[in-house]
Amino acid sequence: MIKTVTTLAASAVLAFSAIPAMAQQEPEEPRTTYAVNMIKFADGADDRWTEIMEDYVNPANVAAGQSPDVVHWIMANPAYDVIVISEMEAGMASFDAHYNPHRAAFIAAMTEIVGGAAAMEALGEEVDGLVESQVTYFTHTHP
Repeated sequence: MIKTVTTLAASAVLAFSAIPAMAQQEPEEPRTTYAVNMIKFADGADDRWTEIMEDYVNPANVAAGQSPDVVHWIMANPAYDVIVISEMEAGMASFDAHYNPHRAAFIAAMTEIVGGAAAMEALGEEVDGLVESQVTYFTHTHP
């Protein structure tokens, strides 16, 4: 009887120790990663900010082969005016990269659309003035 219990216990330990190894052999299902920006505008800045998104930012995303940002207008929270959801094309690997080719493609497209590096810098300064406060969260889907 003791031999049977010992054999069963050894078999159970062997079976349970194999579970993580078997799980690691299966490829992980892909996840979609997002940057979620919550933005509070400076007074009267919402129209110009919207114009910049429509005329420059989303066309640059499309030109770079990426998904356009999705804007959600907040209806009942005075702390923020909009939530901007941006898909991170490289997923969580974006956090490990010193050079993100997706970000570089966006910046190149945006620079071309606005008319050069000086115009890009000026637009960046303008956008900074349109935003009173902002917080960014990173999220991802689970398989």
